[in-house]
Amino acid sequence: MKRKFSLYKMLVVILTIAIAITLASCKSNSKTDTNESSSNTYPLTVKDQMGREVVIEKEPERIISLAPSNTEILFALGLGDKVVGVTDYCDYPEEAKQKEKIGGFADPNIEKVLSLKPDLVLATSMHEQPVRKLEELQIPVLVLNPKNIDEVFDALLLVGKVTNREEQAEELVASLKSRVKVIEEKVSSIPEDKRPKVFYELWPSPITSAGPGTFVHDLIEKAGGINVASDAAKPYPEYSQEMIIEKNPDIIIFSHHGSSNQTKEDIIKRPGWENIKAIKEGKVYYVDENIIQRPTPRLVDGLEQFAKIIHPEIFKD
Repeated sequence: MKRKFSLYKMLVVILTIAIAITLASCKSNSKTDTNESSSNTYPLTVKDQMGREVVIEKEPERIISLAPSNTEILFALGLGDKVVGVTDYCDYPEEAKQKEKIGGFADPNIEKVLSLKPDLVLATSMHEQPVRKLEELQIPVLVLNPKNIDEVFDALLLVGKVTNREEQAEELVASLKSRVKVIEEKVSSIPEDKRPKVFYELWPSPITSAGPGTFVHDLIEKAGGINVASDAAKPYPEYSQEMIIEKNPDIIIFSHHGSSNQTKEDIIKRPGWENIKAIKEGKVYYVDENIIQRPTPRLVDGLEQFAKIIHPEIFKD
């Protein structure tokens, strides 16, 4: 009887130890899996959109943006709480306006930037001197320089990678690409001679448009239109009143940068423009400049708006 009892106790002890080991192993594996799925390994070396090699020593916690477009990208990836400084012109989303200001877009205050102790700065190709100065001070700077909507997607993925937001970036890009694909598929079968000629006015005096190499040109074409400035030799060509009359666009879209004090009525009443097809048919539209000129996720909003303007018969509300 005694021997049976001892054997029973031994089996209980062995079973208890086995269960404990199994639980400990499961806990350890669970912890490892979580870390592997949610964390990048730092230091991290990447190439930015200017081909520069950038080393990110640790997950950024204090980020400064030197451009409104970069600020929008950061907030779109859920990084608003890590943004410690923005420019005077960073106005979207609304929360960005409450962030500490580091100066203008063209002339950021480097001393102010340093005082905020950033561990990552997002710049653009226009910030050559500030980037050089920050590099000398051993502050990581990532330069974003997208030239079309697909490169905006690349910028989102790049920022997601260096900030440990890869999953969010991939989900956002997949959603944006899906919206773009819907439009491209719907206009793909429209023959060239059925695609409206679109004149986009960036500025009224001198009349300035957007040609190849601009986001606007990219959006017009993706939305099933023909950009009347597609033959321009530079990104932002200037035109005389007579040249626009000669081009005779089917649609006019404007979104003057800054304050031009020009309205839709002013454009309609321009001398000699009464015979332009877009004017005669009342197809003059205003579109917010920030959703078609800033390289941000909102470019897809701009594309959808262009599609409704250019092909209302296809894209109805």
